[in-house]
Amino acid sequence: MEAPTIEILVKLVEQLSEDEQVELVRRIEALLPPRQRPSDTLRVFHVEHFPENMTLRREDEYDDDSE
Repeated sequence: MEAPTIEILVKLVEQLSEDEQVELVRRIEALLPPRQRPSDTLRVFHVEHFPENMTLRREDEYDDDSE
C-alpha cells in the first residue's frame, strides 16, 4: 500500500470537526522530538567591559546608512 500524499491527508483532515483537528495536531506534536531552546545551544561569552569606541549599531557594522 502506498503512503498517502500530503494533499490527500489535508483533504481528509478538512473533513474532521474542529475538535478532532485540534486533537490531531496535539497527537502530531507529541510525535515530534522536543525542540531545544536557543539559550541551551548558544555559546555565551562573558566580558568585563566593551571598548568605549565599540558600536553595536547595524549601520556601523554593515556600513549601511540606508533606511
